[in-house]
Amino acid sequence: MRLFTILTALFFVMISGLFAQKMTPQKGGNCFTLDIPAYMTKTFNLNDVASLQYHNIHKEAYTIVIEDNKEHLEFLGIKFVDADDFLKNFIESYMVDAENRKTKSLSSFEENSNKHAQLEMTWDQEGNRFYMLVTVVESKTHFYKILCWTLDEYKDSLKPDFLKIAKSLKE
Repeated sequence: MRLFTILTALFFVMISGLFAQKMTPQKGGNCFTLDIPAYMTKTFNLNDVASLQYHNIHKEAYTIVIEDNKEHLEFLGIKFVDADDFLKNFIESYMVDAENRKTKSLSSFEENSNKHAQLEMTWDQEGNRFYMLVTVVESKTHFYKILCWTLDEYKDSLKPDFLKIAKSLKE
């Protein structure tokens, strides 16, 4: 009986490894990397100012990173206290005219020696319901907005990958 339990446990460990998505570090801008799932490919047409853009149109999975240099922001007279402050400011004006726009409460955490602020949002547009994970990562010199989105119907299958992406930024 004990041998059966051990073999069953090994089987489930092996099977779970088959379904885990392989993540590969990709270089963005001049100074950071982000782990991107192997099923996503580089693109250049999602956002004009994004320094990193990946997608998979068949899975409806999209990720972009927009970086803001703190020194440049201060030169413009803009100063944010932390990642939470930056995200709150961003989300106040982002997609505010979208139908049925809803945001969940903001959460904060630290990963890779950087402060993170994160929230989820949904909205309706052109007959579709969208889901987005919005994460702001604060490093010593930059704020990074990581936007990962999909159709709401794919949220449950893609959200674990979006969470991994959002936690993976390294300078």
